[in-house]
Amino acid sequence: MENPGNQTAFLEDWLKELELKLLGYTADRRSFLKWSLAFSAGAFLAACGGSSGGGKKITSARKLIYISIDSLHPQYLTLDASGSGPGAAGNWLLPNLRKFLDQSVHYPQARCFLPSATDMNQLNAVAGTSSAQTGILGVWSQPSGWDNDGNIILSTSDLANARDDQGRPVDTLFHAWKRAWPEDKTALISGKEWVAGMFQSQNVVDILISGMQYPDYVPAPPVQSLGDPPTDTDAACDPESPAQGLLGAEGQKGKLNQVMEAHPGNFPHDAWVVDTALAVFEREDPGLAYILLAETDDAGHCQGAAWDPAEFVTKNPPDTPPAGCADSPAYQLVSKRNPLIYREGPLDLIRNTDIQFGRLIDGLKSQGVLDQAAVILFSDHSMINHLYQSDWGATDFQKVVVEGGLADKASLHAFTVCSFGYLYWRGAKDTVGAAKQLLLDYRLTNPETRAVECPWWVLDREDMKNGVAGVSLPGELYHQYFIEGKGKDSLLWPDLVILSRNGWQLPVYNGQIPKIGMTLTETTPPVLIWTGGHGSVDTLNIVAAISLPGGKTGSSTREIRIADLAVTASRLFGLKLKSTTIGADLSSDLV
Repeated sequence: MENPGNQTAFLEDWLKELELKLLGYTADRRSFLKWSLAFSAGAFLAACGGSSGGGKKITSARKLIYISIDSLHPQYLTLDASGSGPGAAGNWLLPNLRKFLDQSVHYPQARCFLPSATDMNQLNAVAGTSSAQTGILGVWSQPSGWDNDGNIILSTSDLANARDDQGRPVDTLFHAWKRAWPEDKTALISGKEWVAGMFQSQNVVDILISGMQYPDYVPAPPVQSLGDPPTDTDAACDPESPAQGLLGAEGQKGKLNQVMEAHPGNFPHDAWVVDTALAVFEREDPGLAYILLAETDDAGHCQGAAWDPAEFVTKNPPDTPPAGCADSPAYQLVSKRNPLIYREGPLDLIRNTDIQFGRLIDGLKSQGVLDQAAVILFSDHSMINHLYQSDWGATDFQKVVVEGGLADKASLHAFTVCSFGYLYWRGAKDTVGAAKQLLLDYRLTNPETRAVECPWWVLDREDMKNGVAGVSLPGELYHQYFIEGKGKDSLLWPDLVILSRNGWQLPVYNGQIPKIGMTLTETTPPVLIWTGGHGSVDTLNIVAAISLPGGKTGSSTREIRIADLAVTASRLFGLKLKSTTIGADLSSDLV
């Protein structure tokens, strides 16, 4: 497929508007079957109106602290200090995180839910849900309806719009905590403004902080490099690919990286979040606090990920190091998936993540907070490097359907984030089945493996309901209230879900840049903007660990899901979650 002839002009306008708007504002089959049974039990509970019941508090902890490291892949925790092989005691890439795991119950077999992205899984972690119980399917925003002119209506990921499978408002630990202890302060310190915005309408978070909204005792987020954080000891020597390609949009120092670095209010760095969280604890003493470190995700989208040493090969021909810099073999390592991804940038950012996490834990310990706090550490999803695509239209699934004669753009809407996307039919849906098959028959040549393959899985509503072996659990993507119930008139549910395979990236459609939270014109052509990304089956693996004062420690072989964290926390503190939950109670592992 060829790119539109007027793409350059559109992209020039797009990039200008991007800056202006920001200025203002892998399971095996046995594991799958085991989880299918567990999820089916949860689905039955949901159908019966199940929720996490309250009861006697079973922990001595008086505080609950969530620490989320957005996009942290669990494989980073297994690497040595160089990031090139297996680690061991005294030789870890992430020593502070490893130390925390040693003092916790760690779940190496933890996963999030599809789509494996931020908003829905940050919510699942405190609500005990999946998207099938909340209706949150997008990042920052999602399609909610059609206007009279046939244009899509976009709604923010606001909890005011979220409903469980029975149509009840989605309840979270913040709600339950305030019901139990109304005088206790709650806090959410978020490295992503729109995650904080999810709770803006709820009146259950007393201290709601983001890079755009913070108390006067906290300074503004500073500007700093994503690929070369202040903790990077060899920033002058280690390589990152410069801006290149069409309009300089590609490369680790490309346009997206430049914009994100220039606007730290939108993308505050982890060091600022840590400083802010410690100031909040010192001044406000919250009983429930949720701290979101987002730099691993923000930087990873621009710099890529480096958790798999086997992905990186020596650049040929090699680069000449800058004057005064040693010619380290590590500096010549680039990704087989995308030769614009040098390994050292992602490693620098993940080392910085560990340093900031260590500062947070040490600061809370010195304040005496950890002696009385249950701490839940998790990542909301992981991240992979996308395949480099010279043809930006190759994965334009909306174009495949339209050119196949199965819909026109007036009756079809596409919504994507990195490696997951949705198709919505306006009006008659008689071509949905044929469109699904057309997409499944589509083939591309993988630029890394040279294999001819279908670049995606395609799920219709029956697949969403029944599950697809090795892809989705039964009911994982099927919201009964918004598909079958009264809610079908208040929120659109996709007719087809598209999930990328093998690192393929889906283009941004219709001017909607959901991860940044802005809308451009409907005529903006499909574009590829992410170096690293997530959303599909290959980024379900997450980090999960729980620490209790005087509690058990060790590594559990139990296969858990992110919803289990909220259900476990509710059990530990004797709280009741009033909307549907599907998580399991892990408290017997901890006390």
